[in-house]
Amino acid sequence: MALHTKSELFFCLLLFVCLMPVAACAENVTETAISYSGQQYQGSIHLFRPASDSIPSAQVNDMINGLQGEVLMATPLGLSTYNGIWSTQHINLNNVSEGLMNNYVTALEYDSSGNLWIGYGSGVQIYNGHVFQVIGDQQLFKSLRIRYLQRWNDDMWVATGNAGLNRYHNGTWTWFAPFSHDGPGFYEADSMALDSATDTLLIATDGEGLWKVTPSDDTVCFDKIEDEHDLFGLLGHVRRDPLGGAYFFNSTQVAHYDSTTGFTTLLTERDFGGGPYAIDDVTGGSDGALYVATDNGIYVWENGQIARHLGTFEGFGTGSHRVRTVFADAGNRLWFSTLDNVGYYTMDLSTTPLITIETVTSTSSPTPVPVNISQAPTPDEMPPPAAMSPLDRILAFLSGLFPFLQPSR
Repeated sequence: MALHTKSELFFCLLLFVCLMPVAACAENVTETAISYSGQQYQGSIHLFRPASDSIPSAQVNDMINGLQGEVLMATPLGLSTYNGIWSTQHINLNNVSEGLMNNYVTALEYDSSGNLWIGYGSGVQIYNGHVFQVIGDQQLFKSLRIRYLQRWNDDMWVATGNAGLNRYHNGTWTWFAPFSHDGPGFYEADSMALDSATDTLLIATDGEGLWKVTPSDDTVCFDKIEDEHDLFGLLGHVRRDPLGGAYFFNSTQVAHYDSTTGFTTLLTERDFGGGPYAIDDVTGGSDGALYVATDNGIYVWENGQIARHLGTFEGFGTGSHRVRTVFADAGNRLWFSTLDNVGYYTMDLSTTPLITIETVTSTSSPTPVPVNISQAPTPDEMPPPAAMSPLDRILAFLSGLFPFLQPSR
């Protein structure tokens, strides 16, 4: 009898292992669920576990749309592209003009000529489809740690470490030194977003207030729109609203900003049923919906209330409930990353695109080359560039393999 019981247990264990998804394969889930308002909707979820023939890491530092409908993702283990199948570019130790200069990719953005800008902890590469050009000169970047890349019309803006901002404009690099004359009143920008309604650049910082940049002929003006001691001043991240304005947020609150009405609170962590749950990321839809990544899945906010919740019950993985990033691509898919996998979600609730996507057509324009260097006056005391220590680099690499090493944002 005991032997028979052990055999049954072994068979059950074997069946369970066989039914487990192979790490290299995608899991597809189709689920019908009920929204908060009682409306039925059907969604499809596609999950990808890190593997050699999939995305190499579930830690996604940035996501953008490619020029041909693909999706590009910056990870600690290379630059991944998904166009129905996965491919990943890695460091080229023999020739940095033919591959990545580092596996740890921090930021991605296309310029107006279709060149791909790739940010690292040690500079920038620009890929024109044929060769990679390295820009890692500290005469250009006083800190080589690239935090964020943002195209603004024909210009490229670069947020670097604790050294303010750099701009590439008509062949000229300009450094806007912190607290310099007509420069930014902050050291380190967290993220940037364009306000399409007013053609201004909005900037969030961690503890140094919220800012906007407005063009004026050949000069730019930095204006603080919220002090760090004011009600919304500690909303240290910003994302574009395709309808105009932007969403500022931190782990406890999301607010909308536009130049006419200023800041309006949309939701807090206590608005999530069963919460509070920490907010990790947001992305806005062209229909006015807001998709909020939290420690308990994704909440959909529309018409002034939480309308839907997407979590592990709907098929968003079987591991952690935490969703770190959300992003709507040009194919109307809502991408997300958790501690265990990366995936995308599609639903038939609405045919309205989730987000307005700006794409640029690649031209034969050459890769930008630093022709001239313009520099705003430097303050008397400037902190040294925050280079990554050997320990930081080791932790950055290990965080792609062991997600729990990644600190909360």
